[in-house]
Amino acid sequence: MLFSLQETMRDKIYSPLSVENAVDARDAVAKILYSLIFHWLTERINAQVYPRQHSLSISILDIYGFEDLAFNSFEQLCINYANEYLQFFFNRIVFREELEEYSREQIPWQDITFNDNQPCIDLIAAKPHGILRILDDQSCFPQATDHTFLQKCHYHHGHNPLYMKPKMPLPEFIIKHFAGRVTYQVYKFLDKNYDQVRQEVLDLFIQSRNKMVSNLFLAHAASLGQQRGGHMRKSSSVTRKYQPPTVSSKFQQSLLELVEKMERSNPFFVRCIKPNNMKRPAVFEDELVSSQLRHSGVLETIRIRREGYPVRMPFYIFLFRYKSLVGLKQAPAANEENCIIMLSKLCPLRPGAFYIGVTKLFLKEDIYQLLECKRERSRQLAALTLQRYARMFFVRKRFIAFRKKIIGFQAQCRGYLLRKRYVKMRESLVRFRSYVRMYVNRKQYIKMKFEAKRKAEEERRKREMELTKREVVNVTHLVIPAELGALLQTASVRRELHADCLALLQAPHIQEDAQLTLPLDINNYPFYRYVQVHFREPKFGMLMAPLVLPLTKVEDDLRKEALELFNM
Repeated sequence: MLFSLQETMRDKIYSPLSVENAVDARDAVAKILYSLIFHWLTERINAQVYPRQHSLSISILDIYGFEDLAFNSFEQLCINYANEYLQFFFNRIVFREELEEYSREQIPWQDITFNDNQPCIDLIAAKPHGILRILDDQSCFPQATDHTFLQKCHYHHGHNPLYMKPKMPLPEFIIKHFAGRVTYQVYKFLDKNYDQVRQEVLDLFIQSRNKMVSNLFLAHAASLGQQRGGHMRKSSSVTRKYQPPTVSSKFQQSLLELVEKMERSNPFFVRCIKPNNMKRPAVFEDELVSSQLRHSGVLETIRIRREGYPVRMPFYIFLFRYKSLVGLKQAPAANEENCIIMLSKLCPLRPGAFYIGVTKLFLKEDIYQLLECKRERSRQLAALTLQRYARMFFVRKRFIAFRKKIIGFQAQCRGYLLRKRYVKMRESLVRFRSYVRMYVNRKQYIKMKFEAKRKAEEERRKREMELTKREVVNVTHLVIPAELGALLQTASVRRELHADCLALLQAPHIQEDAQLTLPLDINNYPFYRYVQVHFREPKFGMLMAPLVLPLTKVEDDLRKEALELFNM
């Protein structure tokens, strides 16, 4: 890439390249390598996903975007030419579809004017003096330069309204595209159009250690050989030097093949708009968006559609879509009369606002927007009604569940209160019954006590009467202890009182018992009650005879000691 090779009959001449030519050679190698790898990759992908039946295939084409940069060169001219051609194809498709639609529905057709960019396409690529044709011709001359190319363009297109020469003698020209004016600088137009890799460079890459690169350049060299061979067969008997195809010719051929494929298919167009250059969400730059809409031909397409009837709806879809606005549950029969009746009920009609076709209803945009506004309002009210009933259902469901819980809670509370009241009433009843029983028992007790008192009084009276009946006998002999007799003698001042009736006896010996104690509750009883409890015969009068039994209630084995104690 640092030397150029020129072959003669006897020798090979190597000439060193300048820095600028070496950079161009390097760029050419990079471009051809990128092109071969890209072609190989697309071939591999198509081999895997391309269907056998072409009629069932779906292709996606990412078309060029219109470019107007600060410095526009040969690349921008090719890209903008492709945009011009595709816009021409798009306008033709839209116009043809409009014409077919109007003819099929038997609607009167009026000429629709639109900006035809066929003159711009002819300016760029028409034979024999199109800009790209002049560029190809200049590429065949060794002495041609960018300046000679520019002069040729000025000479052939100086009076074309789509072509403009600069006011100053600058190496540039201006073309009025459908999207706007673009200024092109002719610097290196010829070099970029030629863009051929020398044979020695191809041979070098064929010998590459990378098998993939080597195979790619082998296939490329074989295709170049076939092209040279075909050119030799097609030429006349006079031997002509082979001219390899230029970049512009290959680009035009590729574009024509693409358009032919698109014409054989059923194309659908999707326009992508970049909202801003900062790549930020929800930010739209008005100038940027409007320029993209204008450059992509969307504004022109909208203008074409607006001149006719942009809204086309089949009868059944129209009747079904707007039947709710007139209060119909089922769509009527899909015919012209029902469409007119429904449309007259929905909006005021004016001449030219609609047209009835064979199977479709054609509407202007304002009529369609009015219908959609009413339908949207109706749908909004229906949605609000549906939401209202849905909310009512859920609220009612929650209310019923809540009321059920409240009823259960009330039942629990009432049961608790009734049980509490019952317990209180039961306690009161038990207390009342106890009071009644106490009153009755007290009354019976008083009655029994009165009867016992009465009986005791009667018994006492009987005993007193019996005691009164007893005779009092003078005691002549009284057995007293000797100690008592000594005390009596002492009291009588050494005189013996009743000596004739006293018999002195030795006091019996009573064994002491340390465990004998008085009752613990002796102080709680009156003496009379104590006597009644502990004495055998509490009411006795004068003794008629010596005691045989003890006066107190004692056990049998203690009777003798008790009697002796009493006598003492």
